[in-house]
Amino acid sequence: MRIGEVSRRMPCFHVIPLLVALISLPMPGSSGNPRDYVELVKSRLVIVRIPAGAFQMGTDLVIRADDHWEPCAKCPARNDVERPAHRVTISEDFWMGQFPVTQRQWQEVMGTNPSYFQGVGPEAPAEQVSWRDVQAFLTKVNTIQVRWTVRLPTEAEWEYAARAGSTGETYGPLDDIAWYGGNASHTIHAVGQKLHNAFGLYDMLGNVWQWCQDWFGPYSPGNVIDPQGPPTGERRITRGGCFYCDAVHERAARRNRDLEDHFSQSIGFRVVAIPRKSTATPVH
Repeated sequence: MRIGEVSRRMPCFHVIPLLVALISLPMPGSSGNPRDYVELVKSRLVIVRIPAGAFQMGTDLVIRADDHWEPCAKCPARNDVERPAHRVTISEDFWMGQFPVTQRQWQEVMGTNPSYFQGVGPEAPAEQVSWRDVQAFLTKVNTIQVRWTVRLPTEAEWEYAARAGSTGETYGPLDDIAWYGGNASHTIHAVGQKLHNAFGLYDMLGNVWQWCQDWFGPYSPGNVIDPQGPPTGERRITRGGCFYCDAVHERAARRNRDLEDHFSQSIGFRVVAIPRKSTATPVH
């Protein structure tokens, strides 16, 4: 059984994450959130229902260069772009990939594997895929199945899903939930080996940065409903930190951005799925 997919012959509750060193990890979706799937070419991509709700997006934390924050063109010497913390409402349920899209899934849909870390194995996240490459993947998936429309998450959906009701900078002890500079040994890892959050999502922090749909722009200080980001921009949002980042970057509020054509061994993605018809029935 491949991680992140469901057998067409077996019900979803038989799927478990990859066994590592003979230690059995928690059942995907063991948070109790309903699960379903998106058809790929030969397999299925597991998705989890994320309930509508409200949260505080961003942070009041002030981080400067002397807090192991390395300034660069995309990361100025402090985290001003994460502030102000503001109330955001996600008005409708949506479905999100339980794991980042894997190299196996990318290969199945696109016919190639552009990833740098192919030696890690097919259940490692797909990486070295630009925002534009991801749009091509999503377009193909949307032509081979009819139950869902798949897309990238908005930045607000991503942070809401990552927090999963938590209010701290992470949704659990970092070593337990994320592959990052302190434990990843300078490489990505197969998805699903760390603990999931309260929504049943794995690898929301660490392993690879994740593309979002939005253009990058400053936050509005007011309360907002279903924000979509600026109408235009120069760079698209990435979220979540990655395998070589210091802990200061592995936070739900951390914002990064890159050009649409940029690709890197540290950037991957996960999908959001919206039912096309009311007949979509959760698989428990």
